[in-house]
Amino acid sequence: MFLVVNPVAGRGRALALLPTVREAFARAGLPLTVLVTERPGHATVLAQATPGDATILAMGGDGTVHEVARACIDSGRTLGVVPVGSGDDFAFALGLARGDVEAVVSVALEGRVRLVDTGVCNGEPFVNAAGVGFDAEVGARMREAPSPLTGFGAYLWGVGVALGRLASVPMQVWGTNEAGVERLLHDGPSLLTSLQNGPRTGGSFLFAPMADVDDGRLNVVIAKRVGRLGTLSLLPKALRGRHLSDPRVVQAPVVAVRIEAASPRAWHADGEAFAPASTFTISVRPKSLRVLAPL
Repeated sequence: MFLVVNPVAGRGRALALLPTVREAFARAGLPLTVLVTERPGHATVLAQATPGDATILAMGGDGTVHEVARACIDSGRTLGVVPVGSGDDFAFALGLARGDVEAVVSVALEGRVRLVDTGVCNGEPFVNAAGVGFDAEVGARMREAPSPLTGFGAYLWGVGVALGRLASVPMQVWGTNEAGVERLLHDGPSLLTSLQNGPRTGGSFLFAPMADVDDGRLNVVIAKRVGRLGTLSLLPKALRGRHLSDPRVVQAPVVAVRIEAASPRAWHADGEAFAPASTFTISVRPKSLRVLAPL
């Protein structure tokens, strides 16, 4: 079993917890090869160098999970998660609590493998969510948060900065359902469009509380034209998953989405930022990833 560790995840939480993880696996008699990342993208390189049937634990946040998952999707490798990041939204979808080392060891001992869906946006795979617009801007700004801020505090910082640059760009969003029927879901200004495989994003926001990582579909959530005050009123609702009844929000289960924006928009996959684009093609890959998950 391999452990890919991002030493800067959770503002150093991963590195601080590493001795505890080593000790827990040693007590359980589980051999563990530790691989430490040195730069962005390195987790993918390390994971790709493991045997094709390896079990790889990603120790970090959603970004680390994202990088390791790249090497595991449709490969025969199995992904495990040691959640010690700022968001840990994919771990939440699997029922794993942040920093619960004993639970991670228990899951590894049980060896229960769950086949889950993944998504792909403009060729980039994701395991939990991809987003276009405001949530991508927030994620990018989170990285600029003062060092004492982590988790939800850093997210709020990102929200504050992103609100100063708020823009609702005209977009057309087309969704394809499980019957293969495509329909226009939105045509007009949009604050954000999020494709959720898991229910939560941003470490706290239940964008799609009904989402399930193994139901063979994604949930698209669209916030229409929303100003600064409107955004501030929607965010508390999203914390509890109560925003979906708001008339400014559109939600639908889909297997594919295509988006045409009037101008380039920021976007992310599992919180990792990518170059702005005007056209997006997103689809689900049913049961494409083997993951260790609780019973």
